[in-house]
Amino acid sequence: MSAITYIIVNRKIFSEDYNTFRISYPPELDCKCIACQSGVIYRYSDNGKLVHTLEGDIYQVVNLYSCTNEQCPLSKIAINPSPRFDYGDRHFGADVFRLISYEFLLFNAKPSQIIKRLKYVHHLDISIDTIRRICDDVLQLKSLKIDEKTKEIIQKQGFILLGFDGQDPGDEAPSIWCFMDLVSNRVLATRKYDSLDYKTLRDTIEELEMLYGVKIIGWISDKQNAITKCHNTFYPDIPHQYCQFHFLRNMWRHLTALDSNIYLPLKKAINALYIHNASPDSKIYFENVGKVSVREAFENTDKDLQTMVKVKNKTLKELRGTWLYETVEMYVNNMDAVKITLDPTYQFTKIMDKTIQSLKEPFKEITSIYKDVKVLFEKFQAIRMIFGDESLSREKKVKNLEQEFENVLILAKEKGLTTRWEEFKSFLPSKKKTTIEIMGEWYRLWKSYLPGLFQYFNFPKAVKTNTDLERAFSVEKQAIYSRVAKNNVWRMVATRGEDYLRIKHCEPEELESDIVLQYSEEVIKQLRATLTSIIKDITAMDRARSKCYVQFDVDVNKYYQQNKKRK
Repeated sequence: MSAITYIIVNRKIFSEDYNTFRISYPPELDCKCIACQSGVIYRYSDNGKLVHTLEGDIYQVVNLYSCTNEQCPLSKIAINPSPRFDYGDRHFGADVFRLISYEFLLFNAKPSQIIKRLKYVHHLDISIDTIRRICDDVLQLKSLKIDEKTKEIIQKQGFILLGFDGQDPGDEAPSIWCFMDLVSNRVLATRKYDSLDYKTLRDTIEELEMLYGVKIIGWISDKQNAITKCHNTFYPDIPHQYCQFHFLRNMWRHLTALDSNIYLPLKKAINALYIHNASPDSKIYFENVGKVSVREAFENTDKDLQTMVKVKNKTLKELRGTWLYETVEMYVNNMDAVKITLDPTYQFTKIMDKTIQSLKEPFKEITSIYKDVKVLFEKFQAIRMIFGDESLSREKKVKNLEQEFENVLILAKEKGLTTRWEEFKSFLPSKKKTTIEIMGEWYRLWKSYLPGLFQYFNFPKAVKTNTDLERAFSVEKQAIYSRVAKNNVWRMVATRGEDYLRIKHCEPEELESDIVLQYSEEVIKQLRATLTSIIKDITAMDRARSKCYVQFDVDVNKYYQQNKKRK
């Protein structure tokens, strides 16, 4: 008497609302076990599942089998290696998962854009939160696969040229540090630190060496204290290239601070002009014109000047203060030339003359600063040209730059510098610093950076800067800006930033590869659990109600001091 198999399903197998598909063992395997090639036997069917696909709803029933070989691990579990319509424990089809992956990774589509395509093109009823969850699955799974590919690439390359830098997500979230190979431009690893010291950095570097099994042949960094101390303490024999862009930018920031002493007085004078602040409702008589407001009469002049003050610095290339000085000076001279031809008794001429005099006033104080900035700007551009001249050898570059910085020091001494350069102390850019102090700081920076400015000559690839890392953080943030509102960017960086760094630094083929074939339910469950834990920690960090408020006693102890009793 044959046994009867009862199948319990969640829905009716036959319905006008959907088609039912029963998934059997793959015919190409000829009922053989995928582990030991023994025969397999049917055990039972699952409960059935309604799957929403791009082609409509499908009711999926999966037949499950076990290996007949009792020694095989698959004899104890029920399996079916056939492809399914769904993905994982979701109720949406694998084709939906694949489409969202392509839209999200290849076309940088937002969840709000993806939902429109699914609803209006494929007539699929899906919520925006579901799409966000699927995007997170895609992001994490691809990030994991990219790491696997990176390991393969680095081991084939045979060495690492290590660049590293940190990113502050914002609020109280820990900083994200990115470790990158600057030959292949692959993200090697990311780590989160509340604070980073040189010993912790050493531990991370040793982890990388063990993970990839290749030698680190050089470092590139922006010369942060923890990095230089780690290098000098534990890795003094590895060439350490200091980022040339950071060196030049440090010089530039001191120059822009000095230049602001030209820009700000001019901006203040322009914004204080009578023609800009006169009441639009108050009208005065202009000869042969009638009563008109001053704002209306000088509308175009004011518009010119207001446009001028909107000018910005161009990093390493142009200074807004000197530009505004020269532009306003030329504008005032042109106004003066026109004013001479006008009748001095007319109201328009009088106001025009008042405007000219008001604009000339700040020049008395800023002309000497303007001349200093012009000299320093020319020196800076000469130095920058030497850095950028690829025809020069290492020795020639050092020699030419040494001469330029010696000239800067000589000029500073001519202006009254008396301190020996060995006694110079670093300081942050400030408009309160004098030209002499800035010249001294430039020379100190040169001496400080010199040991690591040209180590790139020892590398197989001439990598002078770690700007690829800064660009990586910028690209990561831009991608996140397109996904969430500005106020939530820091949370997204803190929770998903590391994965975004990876998907933005891989080959297009890696993003194009079929994510359904890469899917593993066990792996994705682990990834989801990790992400959920991270989100929980970051959310608690931002919630006022979750904090324990006990700090008032610090204030009491610090500022409430009783009189001490005499012994």
